Amino acid sequence: MKCLRISVLAIVVISATSCSNSGTPAPSPETPPPASSTSALPPSPEEIAKQAALAAYDGYWKTSTAAEKDPRAKDWRQDLSQYLVDPELTKHLAEIQNLASVPAHMEGDYGRAPVVSEVSLKDADPRVKITDCLDRTQLHLISDKPGDNRKVLDNPDQPRRYEFRAEVVRYATLDNRWLVQVVQAQLDKPC
Repeated sequence: MKCLRISVLAIVVISATSCSNSGTPAPSPETPPPASSTSALPPSPEEIAKQAALAAYDGYWKTSTAAEKDPRAKDWRQDLSQYLVDPELTKHLAEIQNLASVPAHMEGDYGRAPVVSEVSLKDADPRVKITDCLDRTQLHLISDKPGDNRKVLDNPDQPRRYEFRAEVVRYATLDNRWLVQVVQAQLDKPC
């Protein structure tokens, strides 16, 4: 009976091997798999700069969106200063304070499609330029005034989709952090 089980098992193993064999021998458990045709090279300094700048830019958007959704929740300076420096930090804080004073807040989310358009590592302050397409079609300014019943305060003359540019700079004096220094809404450039 044992011989019969071993024979059946051997036939199953041989059959499975012959059916799955595509002409290339299967590596043995001790043999490492063949090297991939795409070798893993270390990223270039430009690629490292792009990724760091995009991470700072993304942090800027997440934090500024949270501030716009609840401008009276706290003083947003500390949170925003993790991603922004002057002159943009001061301008953005003024916008948040203006929202709080109206009083109003934003609801919805921006659609974004950031792309690195330039990397400059030769200057004393390495800089990455990002071009984005902002889509505000799902974002609305909502009144928080008593009696306004959540009135929508959107400016009908403001474009809902437009180009947005940012410059992200690496600051050696701030532990080589990448921070958004300049942003420009190109309202006259739809995307």
